[in-house]
Amino acid sequence: MKNKFIQHFGGHVKFSSECKTHFHRLYYTTRDCSTPAYYKRCARLLTRLAMSPLCMQS
Repeated sequence: MKNKFIQHFGGHVKFSSECKTHFHRLYYTTRDCSTPAYYKRCARLLTRLAMSPLCMQS
């Protein structure tokens, strides 16, 4: 359910190999991504991470 909700609000976001560790840290350990009431905030965080300069580098 969490994955569908986050895709609905954040869209389909891909992460580069440099960002995978940051993605996993956010997705699996933060309160925003582990509590259903905060899934919208989690989607916003993941979208901002995908657009950050760190993740835009290839």
